Amino acid sequence: MKDCVDVQLRDQEAGFRKDRSCTDQIATLRIIVEQSIEWNSSLYINLIDYEKAFDSVDRTTIWKLLRH
Repeated sequence: MKDCVDVQLRDQEAGFRKDRSCTDQIATLRIIVEQSIEWNSSLYINLIDYEKAFDSVDRTTIWKLLRH
């Protein structure tokens, strides 16, 4: 199942993936903010809370993957 999921995720996505953590994402964001300050450029950050993400999972696909 991991291989099927990894194919669908972008490399930048770290949630629930081996050898990746929230700390990695925070460090990346910090680097972006610091570069923006250094280059005196505008930066807009949009943070989204996907609290209800589980409700949007296609359960038919999950079952197909589990049976495979």
